[in-house]
Amino acid sequence: MESLTRHAPPYVVYERDESDSFGDYLYLWYNAPADITELQKAGGLWNEMESDHSGFVARFGVESYNIYVQTDCRIDGGAWQYRASWDSPDFWNDDEDNLPSYLTFAVKEGISSDSAVAYGNYTLSWLTYIEDGRTGFLDSALTSVENEYGNTIYHYDLANHTLGFRCRMIVEYQAVEDGPILSLISNWSPETSIGKNGTQKALTAPTSIPAPSLETFDLVVMEEDGVQWGDATYYLNIPDNVYDGLLYCCAQEGMFEPYRIESQLRINGGDWTDAYTANPDWIFSSYRSAAPETGRLDPDDIVELRVRLVCSELGLISNWSNVIGNAPSFTASDWAQSELAEADSLDLIPDSLRGADLTDYVTRAEFAAISVRLYEVLSGEAAVVAEENPFTDTTDAEVLKAYNVGITLGTSTTAFSPDVLLNREQAATMLTRVYKKVTIEGWEIGKDADFAEEFLTMFTMPAPFADDAKISDWAKPSVYFMAANAIIKGIGDNTFAPRAITSAEEAAGYAQATREQAIAMATRIVKNLA
Repeated sequence: MESLTRHAPPYVVYERDESDSFGDYLYLWYNAPADITELQKAGGLWNEMESDHSGFVARFGVESYNIYVQTDCRIDGGAWQYRASWDSPDFWNDDEDNLPSYLTFAVKEGISSDSAVAYGNYTLSWLTYIEDGRTGFLDSALTSVENEYGNTIYHYDLANHTLGFRCRMIVEYQAVEDGPILSLISNWSPETSIGKNGTQKALTAPTSIPAPSLETFDLVVMEEDGVQWGDATYYLNIPDNVYDGLLYCCAQEGMFEPYRIESQLRINGGDWTDAYTANPDWIFSSYRSAAPETGRLDPDDIVELRVRLVCSELGLISNWSNVIGNAPSFTASDWAQSELAEADSLDLIPDSLRGADLTDYVTRAEFAAISVRLYEVLSGEAAVVAEENPFTDTTDAEVLKAYNVGITLGTSTTAFSPDVLLNREQAATMLTRVYKKVTIEGWEIGKDADFAEEFLTMFTMPAPFADDAKISDWAKPSVYFMAANAIIKGIGDNTFAPRAITSAEEAAGYAQATREQAIAMATRIVKNLA
């Protein structure tokens, strides 16, 4: 730790009290500045994760710490209340009752690890204190009225005065155990003001929640009465703009802990199941743990984890985070690893391809399974197996789901040819069918020609590939739809390589689609078109 900055001003909410003589409240809400967000929010749970908190010390470079907020005020652009004494640890560590807040507006406000947005609240009685002839500095910004009982009620005169506010943060810490107490003080934030010439802008309601990200997964082994079990631990990263949405919910809408964390586990390649998350309403970057809602994790289990954020009050749900765990990495090309991780977080990888060599060519059955996953993600509906199987060469459940949904046909009325490899133009066409099924009302695979004109209005036709003549006429709309939306790419020199034309090309596997390419295309459809 070397320095602190303070980028965001506080947000001020004024609340009038018509009954109490000095009962008006000022609420000041503070978002954590980015450079101490992790430190501010992470420390509270280390002792649940690591008995010696060595990982915490290694990550943040501190043994222990406290964080404080100081707030400063001025009237009508006049002098701030700040004094040099505010910089002393003797000041911010003093007993709260002894702080001269009624005269200076200095505030010792600790930020606890169980809160994503901190706030201070100050009553008018504190800020207009009169004793032994001393008068609070805010007196000049007050107005008074007499209520029905003859009592004088004081309010802030915001029609004729402007109250300006700024804040800064202090981190007091020990770098090593039993070492000296050190401190860092941020710069003052920009000013915000309310009243006659107020500059404070209204907060904006969030329209989406960015997905969190996960790292440092570990399956920690515990033991009780001679029985061992695992606890999935990880580090949760919250994007900075999540805190902006939280500030809106808390300060503008009065929502208490509006966001919550939802986590899921996949154990030994099974289905995703809801997991238990301690203190799910505490939204901040931190060490966390996840456990099955029923049963326990065996230390030998292969475990995968994903997390998302939910705000029920605003009807917002983030995408799932990246997937982490102790499962082996994908057997795939380097270029595909990141998109495969995204596909995994979107639940686009069929169980049949988990652990498989994804550089290998994709079969019709495997592609049908990918298409089913894509359909379920885009539509939000689960595909079900056809009650009657028309095919004599497969009983694959994913094939029968794809057939039942109406996104694939057989190679004849009785054969599906599940092991036949798919070429690039076929892959583009099959995935485009999934998109049509979800987005074009009334579309059916057998009536595709009836919707040709409507489909062509859904994208701008790009320049043709150099090998356009090799693309089958029935595949061209789908190929160029995919190309226009950056879902499928050429192989260089503006060529697409749609299908093998010669026997030599066929023998060399020319234009064959691979498993990783198929999954990547499905991922891009969700990212670019959903």
